Amino acid sequence: MALIKSVFTAIFDLAYFVLKGSVAYARKKGVKVGEHCRIYIKSWGSEPFLVSIGDHVTVTSGVKFITHDGSTCLVKNAEGQRYQRFAPIQVGSHVFIGVNTIVMPGVTIGSNVVIGAGSVVIKDIPDDSVAVGAPAKVVSSFADFQTKIKDTCVSDAELVGISDYQQRVQRAIELQNAKQAAQQHHF
Repeated sequence: MALIKSVFTAIFDLAYFVLKGSVAYARKKGVKVGEHCRIYIKSWGSEPFLVSIGDHVTVTSGVKFITHDGSTCLVKNAEGQRYQRFAPIQVGSHVFIGVNTIVMPGVTIGSNVVIGAGSVVIKDIPDDSVAVGAPAKVVSSFADFQTKIKDTCVSDAELVGISDYQQRVQRAIELQNAKQAAQQHHF
């Protein structure tokens, strides 16, 4: 009976995810999600109600939010009962969390933050910063990141009128290469 219930729940969850979308699914699971978020994960761990996400946040594929410390089960009191540690995770607004990032219990990620792909966030990341690595460390201000993006990347305005995705990507690469070549001539 438990197996049937488990299979039914999995099918229902998948259907909900597909029909309603990832943000609605996250909210259904108990995650507090702000407005205009892009979420590319389905798994929220065992305590999704401990995760809070602000507005305009992108959570890319493979991101894990860890809200408990399972290793505490190795420590027992005199009666043989284990210890437990749970801690909420808070993500501010205007945040990008890169592919395969792990966010550990009790972490707060500020607003206007980029977390690089594959990072392991073990401590708070302040507002207006870019953090990368394992463990994640602040490597840049968000303002410097914005300047770099504006100098090296292509805006949507530069791709107006190109509706075919592959053509947009090819044109973006051409324009990026031209910007890079122009910058090399200035140095």
